[in-house]
Amino acid sequence: MSVSVFDLFKIGIGPSSSHTVGPMIAARQF
Repeated sequence: MSVSVFDLFKIGIGPSSSHTVGPMIAARQF
């Protein structure tokens, strides 16, 4: 599961705003 979270963060760094939501939700879960 940790890998999935890291993947989301990696995508968040990208310019895609939609992808930024991914890591945001993951952080909220923690």
